[in-house]
Amino acid sequence: MKRFVCIGLCMLAAGLLAAASIHASAPWASRWHVVELMLDSRPYPGAIPYRNSWLNTSHHIQGGYAVLYSIELIPGRSYTLGLSCPTYARDVAVVLFDRWPGSPGARMVTLPMGPLVRTNTTSLEYRWNLGISPKSTSTLLYVSVEGRPTQREHMELPHTVFVRSTPTKPSSRVGQGITYLQGPQNLVLTGEREQVAYLVRKHEVERTSEFEPTSMVLAIPGDLVHNGWFTDGLNYWKPHRTYEVNHDVKTFSLVKDGLRIFSTVSHVREGLIQQLDADVSDADTLILRADVRVDAQAMGGTGPGGHDAPIAIAVGYETDNGDETVKENIFWQGFYYLEPQEPNIGKNGQKVPQGLWYRYIMNLMQIEPRPQRIKFIALEGSGWPQRDGVVTDVHLIVKKTPHDESGE
Repeated sequence: MKRFVCIGLCMLAAGLLAAASIHASAPWASRWHVVELMLDSRPYPGAIPYRNSWLNTSHHIQGGYAVLYSIELIPGRSYTLGLSCPTYARDVAVVLFDRWPGSPGARMVTLPMGPLVRTNTTSLEYRWNLGISPKSTSTLLYVSVEGRPTQREHMELPHTVFVRSTPTKPSSRVGQGITYLQGPQNLVLTGEREQVAYLVRKHEVERTSEFEPTSMVLAIPGDLVHNGWFTDGLNYWKPHRTYEVNHDVKTFSLVKDGLRIFSTVSHVREGLIQQLDADVSDADTLILRADVRVDAQAMGGTGPGGHDAPIAIAVGYETDNGDETVKENIFWQGFYYLEPQEPNIGKNGQKVPQGLWYRYIMNLMQIEPRPQRIKFIALEGSGWPQRDGVVTDVHLIVKKTPHDESGE
């Protein structure tokens, strides 16, 4: 395991921050794209050309292509996964992953595709009932829709896919030519042990009137962050300058995509902060997750000191020094797209494509010494202007090893 170097809060005035030196595996970070599905939204996406550069290689079908989706699901609940595709698209598979497919130990579940209900329509309709185990240590399910062209004139992988928050009852849809199948009923979604990062394709979605937007309302179990989607305005967040609450800070705004952090004149570290006071001393994992997009940057990398970026995330925490004293630290991760030129460097940062959404997942229990208490999470930007970016879907999810109540 790589070691993290953490610097005390008292040294922030000198501009010294700490961050992980781990980087995501290059093939997965650069090649794979994930389409974000929203629970109870209208079906997505329509048709994707086989020649599309961001299609992935199929896990199940030799010579096939795949579209990888992610969906936020609450453990302990049941759902319906739906797929629609043309009748000629018989060489299709749907594969579930309990975590990022490139992670060590990722479990792959191939869903049944039959026996198929015959229909006189031009499409094949599938519905699978899924159950997510309450023992899950993650809320992200990955769904891979895979296929290959059966005839030369078929240049697309046409399909629509959706997830509903309630199981479908076949008896209520008799005669509609839908194939009802059982998926896993106790699928354990597993939290990441190492850093994971990938591109995310976000799309504006229209909620169906018959369903509530469950995934954007219910809190993720174990999430220490309140209002991480910013669907409740700026509640729970306060403006900060160098981690001190400061209501004069104006370099942020809420936009439809999330929280925008920008500057046209100042290089000062500013953004929003949420104060926390959470004991994580017995946590098994502590997953930091956020979606970021860097739109503008004037200074390459993370600046001359390795701690300035258009968009960055900081987590303040305490550790036990082993002598009954407590040390305060900050984990810091910046995001940039401009290559650093001397004297700038890229330390403590992750290079991302300009203008594209990028999902960052990190298990903070990899830090040595391990965090004992979380004090705050901050979203910020710093460094010479002009700089601009957006962050959303911010979470800090703690999972503790369950105790054996039997006493064995």
